Amino acid sequence: MSAPDERDLLLRLLATQRTALRNALLGLTEDQARATPSASELSLSALVKHVTQGERANVAGRIGRRPHALESDPQAGWMAGFTVAADETVEVLLDRQAEVARETEEVVRAERDLDRVVDVPDGVARWLPADTVVTVRWLLLHQVEEQARHAGHADVIRESIDGKGAWQLEAEAQGIAAPTWR
Repeated sequence: MSAPDERDLLLRLLATQRTALRNALLGLTEDQARATPSASELSLSALVKHVTQGERANVAGRIGRRPHALESDPQAGWMAGFTVAADETVEVLLDRQAEVARETEEVVRAERDLDRVVDVPDGVARWLPADTVVTVRWLLLHQVEEQARHAGHADVIRESIDGKGAWQLEAEAQGIAAPTWR
C-alpha cells in the first residue's frame, strides 16, 4: 500500500471533516437540528449549510471556475448561508453536502496545478492577511480548516442537545461500540 498523494490526502481530510458534521446530525429531529442550545446563534443545520456553500464557492467556483451563489455579492451570499429556509430539511442539506463533495472531487482531480494562483473578490480578499497569495492548494487547505472549525463547533452544539460527542456519534455511524472514556 502506498502513501496517498497530496490531492488524495486533501480530499480525505475534507471527507473526514464532512463526516463529522454529518454525524453531528445523526438521529436528530428537524427541530433539534435547527435548535441553538449553546451561546452560539448557529444550529447544526446552519453549520452544514454554511460550510457546504463555502466549499462550493471556493472549490467549484473559484478553483473550477463554475458559477456559484456567492459570485455576485459575496457578503450577502455568505450571510444567507447561515439562514436555513423552511424547505431545507436535514435530508436536503446532507444531499447538497454530498453533491458538493462529488463536485469537489471532480474539480480537484481535474486541476492540473495546485500552485495556480486563484482570483478572489476584493470583498473576500479583505479578510485575508495582506500578503496572502491564494492558490488552489491554499483554498483546499482553507476548506479543511473551515470544515474542521465547524465540525468542532457542531460537536459543542450536539453535546448541548443530548450529550453525544463526536467519537460516540462516529461509533454509532459505523455501527460499532462507542468508546467508554467517561
